[in-house]
Amino acid sequence: MAESLTIKDSPTDGTFPDADETEMSFGEPLRVSVTRGTSRFESIQRTLSKHASTHNDDEERTAGSSAFDLAAWLTGRRQQDQPPFPNRVGLAFSDISVFGDSIGDHHIATLASPIRQLIESAPRGFGIPELFQKQTSYRQLTHALSGLVRDGEMLLVLGRPGSGCSTLLRVLGNRRGGFQRIDGTVSYGGLQPDEVNKAYRGLVAYNSEEDYHYASLTVRQTLRFAIQCKIPSTRVLQNRDDYTSEFLDALLEMYGLINCADTPVSAISGGESKRLSLAEQTAAGAAVDVWQASTTGLDSSSALDYARSLRVTTDVLHKATVAALNQTSEDIYQLFDKVLVVDEGRQLYFGSTTDAVSYFEALGISKSPRQTTADFLTRVTQLRERRLVDGFAGKVPQTAEDFERAWRASSQHRDLEQQLAAFASQVAEDKRSGEIRDFVNHSKMGQRARSPYISTFGFQARLLLRRQLLIAWGARAEHALVFFTYCAFAALTALSFMNLEADSESVRIRGSLLFLILSFVALAEESTVPKTLENRRVNLKHKRGAYFHPAALTLVEALLDLVLGAIKCLLFAVIVYFATEMVGTAGHFFTFYLQLATLCACMVAFFRSLGLALPTVDIALTVSGVTLLLWITLSGYMQSTGGMRVYMRWISFVNPLAWSMRGLLADQLGAVDIVCSGTNLVPSGPGFDNIAYQVCTLAGALPGQLTVRGADYLSQSMQVYVEDKWRRYYVAVVGFWLLFVALSAVASEYIEYDIMVGSAIVSKRRKTAVEPLTEDLVSDRASSVGENKLASKSGDKTSLSITPDTNGSSFTWKYLNYTVPAKGGDRQLLDNISGYIKPKTLTALMGSSGAGKTTLLDALSQRISAGRLRGEMLLAGMPLPRSFRRSTGYSEQQDVHASLITVREALRFSARLRQPASVPDVDKFAYVERVIRLLELDDIADCLVGDPDSGSGISLAQRKLLSIGVEIVAKPKILFLDEPTSPCGEAASFRIISILRRLAVEEELTIILSLHQPSSLLFDQIDRLLLLVRGGHPVYFGDIGDDAHTLINYFERNGAPKCPPTANPAEYILDVVGASDIDWPQAWRDSPELHSTLVEIDRINQTCRAECTFDLADSARRFARSHTYQFHLVARRMLLMYWRNTDYLMTNLALQLIGGLVLGLAFLQIKSGTGGLLQMTYACFMAACLCVFTANQVIPEFIRQRRVFIRESATNQYGAAAFVCSCVAIELPFLVSTSTIFFVVFYFMTGFSTTSARVAFFWLQYIVLAIHSLTLGQAMSAISKTESVAAMLSPLATTVFALYSSALIPVDMLPGVWRYTLRWLSPYFYWLEAVVSDQLHDIQVRCRPEELFTFDPPANMTCGEYAGEWVKSAIGYIDNLDSASECRYCPYRVGDEYYQSFSWEYTHRWRNLGILLGFIAANIVITALAIKFIKYSRR
Repeated sequence: MAESLTIKDSPTDGTFPDADETEMSFGEPLRVSVTRGTSRFESIQRTLSKHASTHNDDEERTAGSSAFDLAAWLTGRRQQDQPPFPNRVGLAFSDISVFGDSIGDHHIATLASPIRQLIESAPRGFGIPELFQKQTSYRQLTHALSGLVRDGEMLLVLGRPGSGCSTLLRVLGNRRGGFQRIDGTVSYGGLQPDEVNKAYRGLVAYNSEEDYHYASLTVRQTLRFAIQCKIPSTRVLQNRDDYTSEFLDALLEMYGLINCADTPVSAISGGESKRLSLAEQTAAGAAVDVWQASTTGLDSSSALDYARSLRVTTDVLHKATVAALNQTSEDIYQLFDKVLVVDEGRQLYFGSTTDAVSYFEALGISKSPRQTTADFLTRVTQLRERRLVDGFAGKVPQTAEDFERAWRASSQHRDLEQQLAAFASQVAEDKRSGEIRDFVNHSKMGQRARSPYISTFGFQARLLLRRQLLIAWGARAEHALVFFTYCAFAALTALSFMNLEADSESVRIRGSLLFLILSFVALAEESTVPKTLENRRVNLKHKRGAYFHPAALTLVEALLDLVLGAIKCLLFAVIVYFATEMVGTAGHFFTFYLQLATLCACMVAFFRSLGLALPTVDIALTVSGVTLLLWITLSGYMQSTGGMRVYMRWISFVNPLAWSMRGLLADQLGAVDIVCSGTNLVPSGPGFDNIAYQVCTLAGALPGQLTVRGADYLSQSMQVYVEDKWRRYYVAVVGFWLLFVALSAVASEYIEYDIMVGSAIVSKRRKTAVEPLTEDLVSDRASSVGENKLASKSGDKTSLSITPDTNGSSFTWKYLNYTVPAKGGDRQLLDNISGYIKPKTLTALMGSSGAGKTTLLDALSQRISAGRLRGEMLLAGMPLPRSFRRSTGYSEQQDVHASLITVREALRFSARLRQPASVPDVDKFAYVERVIRLLELDDIADCLVGDPDSGSGISLAQRKLLSIGVEIVAKPKILFLDEPTSPCGEAASFRIISILRRLAVEEELTIILSLHQPSSLLFDQIDRLLLLVRGGHPVYFGDIGDDAHTLINYFERNGAPKCPPTANPAEYILDVVGASDIDWPQAWRDSPELHSTLVEIDRINQTCRAECTFDLADSARRFARSHTYQFHLVARRMLLMYWRNTDYLMTNLALQLIGGLVLGLAFLQIKSGTGGLLQMTYACFMAACLCVFTANQVIPEFIRQRRVFIRESATNQYGAAAFVCSCVAIELPFLVSTSTIFFVVFYFMTGFSTTSARVAFFWLQYIVLAIHSLTLGQAMSAISKTESVAAMLSPLATTVFALYSSALIPVDMLPGVWRYTLRWLSPYFYWLEAVVSDQLHDIQVRCRPEELFTFDPPANMTCGEYAGEWVKSAIGYIDNLDSASECRYCPYRVGDEYYQSFSWEYTHRWRNLGILLGFIAANIVITALAIKFIKYSRR
């Protein structure tokens, strides 16, 4: 139990240090104090408790007989004076066997895969019979695992990668999604998993490797919210506010978060983020905590802090804690009560942590003196890494099955079975499950008994409202950008539509204004989709932890959408409304504003429902794009309801944009009388001044009347009725908003997309053919480690050495200083650091957090982009060449790789771009194969790298090896590695360092790496150490020596206590430099070792200069290959990735195909006549608008590609020009193909001209416009930091293009400044002018009878006599010149007269094509400049 554990720097009797005593570990003060945490919780219990009672009358006790125990409440139970349940909840699991999908042949999917699958499934009925057959072939992931964790106990789960630890933890954490079958039993204090999931979900908490929090909230706000979500009813707690404050302070103090309490989560360190997750889970009050690899990326001190936090939580709150941790030090291991060892899904041991070593020693396996226990336990099945007890040769279990059989035959296994039986009997006898139910229900605020939530829906909504306001305030810069886009577009719109008159010339322009406004609002809010997907993981964590109803969050977000939408739309309305001379009364203004704000909230709710319901951003953007295209087309502006085809008319009824459009038209046009003027009054001109013999060509006009009632115009032209603007139109929009909010609530409650279970290996269907190696250059992998170490230290050359051009180079640095600007002056991060590295050696950087390890690596590798770096750095005695970054390798902490290529393809790509051009590809590929064998990646060489978040691809340890491999194949002179073991466990870490040792010796590499948590065995692989303390001060540089003898002697000689023979030297030196009063930086400055180091630096440089063999020509080149070759190789790889990116390409195809069908059906076989001319224009306009969704689709993909480019360009593999040109070039064949599909569907469905020249011209113009949209999306992505920001900028650009396209407002009606400036910057203007003029040139127009306007001539005159001369000089024609009454006038005679009214010219067609190509070039240039100069990942 916890009371018997010995904690670092604590007395051996199990007592803990005083609260004021500062405990140290690994050179850092421990932020987590068991004593302080216990004292704080006891204080809360004494001051804030209230008498507890149950709702069962027969169990009531007298007041004061028992106080409410905070710990008991947080664990979901009642604490009584005479506790019949001493062990409370606990966790018992027996014979857990988990089955997943059968591995089978998982091959990489390509665009050809659907066709192949169709052909292969044809003999089996195309797979239809398989749909009705139950799958029976499963892969067994674990084999009958058992264990018992009582409350107050901690279980450590150990195993190598792929051993089944993650699977077991997911099952124990009640995360069963994604598995095919789970056998065995899991008991949470007598409660079964199904019941816990439905009614007591908060009782069990599972925390994954990643930390998910809202980045804009502070640490204090995050924890306060978690506490308040789980606060019990007033029947249990006396003062909620005091309790919340006291509990919050306790959590901040207990987990060492005081200093960062008011810091946004986005700005805290990795260790602080881990402790925040732990504090949040503590606040949630779960009785069973399950932690998966939660120390990943933490240094030794932070990892111990984290483990101590688990110990505090378990002891004080009597939790049952299960954890799997990476690189478990001995101090961390001793904090646990029990350990479970798993290998290949089989149980090797379960029992006390103190008995584990003796159990395996009894089997014949002994532990090395300085080896950590956790490291020993994970290696017992590794035949060549374990040590055997004398006399046990041939008797020790060899395989995981052998160990499992030994375990089942052991007395420890029988004891476990007895304990499980006793625990089950005790739970049944005590009726513990009923007690848990009673107490949880008693703590609820009036919730129904079967609800998993503590607080009521209304209480949750109030908490969420406060939290969402804080999130909005924290993200105020993003909201400011949104407001800017609204105001910017409002200003442009107001200036373009300024001072509209109430005449017939402006009536259509007013409709265009309203249409443009509504379209902008709809498009601008599409950025809600990526934002919703970004936040989905945090909300899913809270949902599974039973913090709140997801529906409550949906309702609160809908309320905030109304508020934010009201603010945005108020700014927009004030700018636009009065500048454009809309109806100038307060009632009409507020009607306009209310319609706009309601539509804004409605669209946000719609996009949020898509983000919650659909699995990926690509699919969500496709669905939103197609829907918006349909809604905008059928909004009622381009086609009136009566003019739509029947099927489209029904669709328009479920279109919120259409109802908003009707409402605004009824409000703005229904209240005015329209004066007929200009070309709308026929005949007109000199001699035509009698209105009795004229007619207004506006719908609703009556012969002999100069004005037209707006209501008549709306009812006859658009079937919009003024009396319905409130009772139908506005109510419909509100109804849609309510519908989308309800759909969002349902989706958030019932749809989850987080069922990733491990990593599925996906391989190529056909393995890559490789040339066999002519000699065995790789000796036995495991047995050579010690030999390589010995060879390295003796200086003997190995027979495995390679050609001289692959040898590493010596690298020295003297008096290195680095400062960065800070408040109050410069801040020094590195202070007079000197050292060197040599070929065939491993040099390690170590130090506590903040010591400057990564900063020093960045400085040495020339990856510093800010601040001032001073000092001398020489490569082989020479100044650093221009090729330094290319000729050295840098493996960063984050393993960023192109996800859709295989391991071998990634290595070959790096080798071909970074090795000199003089080396043939066949030699480069041969070297790649050698590296694959050295890194032990043979089995996965043809497997997809994948993405860790997708659930497919290679493991984290394999990704780390790949990161190392892509640097090694470049044959670097120096290899820098930042935390190469950070994502890995003990076994994987040792494997990585052993491989690096072999690379240093066999490939004669010069390697320097930083380490966080080295075990003694891992530390023994290092040759030389540079030790830093906070502030970047060096305290030691030099050889480590055999068994760290040289290193330990230095510190002991300078006053450090003696190192125990069983201590880990790495932990010892970190403790020494952090815990003692000795000024170690000064001791180093005064030491003879520093003088010897400086002398050795000078000697190395002199020797290297004398023996310099540098290729000066190659050293002067930044890139190894030409820009042409870079483009060739990058484009080739990108083409392969796109061929495999089926999701992205299929969604693009779906957008174009469905978009073509939507527009084709909306404008199906456009009729001849004047109405057909307008419909053709609008059809072409909407085809251009479809391209905005193409731009939106490319944004996420481009940003994904940019992440890879940032990592690869840091080593000068290729430049920004090659990257940008490849992105454009590789998109082109797919874009042309999908755009051609749209063209074929759209063009012939709409009934455009079938003349071959016009068909070809339209296709060519559309392809060019699609390419422009593609490059526009890439440019937006390049200048934006995130997808959300790019998604906000894209609609602004697109709607501005639409505004000045001339389709919505004729050029001659624009103010002069805009007519001659922004109009020429709209690519849509050039597109529409080209395609519409080409389609209508020399086309005869014949009005249909309903399109003719009639007027009577004066008495005794025919139509020809009255208006014949006029019509010759005017546009249009009179159909019956010989008639003496009802002259029938058609506004257009030929198509040229129509498009010339938009100031378009037929002769500009080819000029416009060239201008569009110029726009494309400008977009590419902007993208290239942004990629080259805008750095969102600065060091």
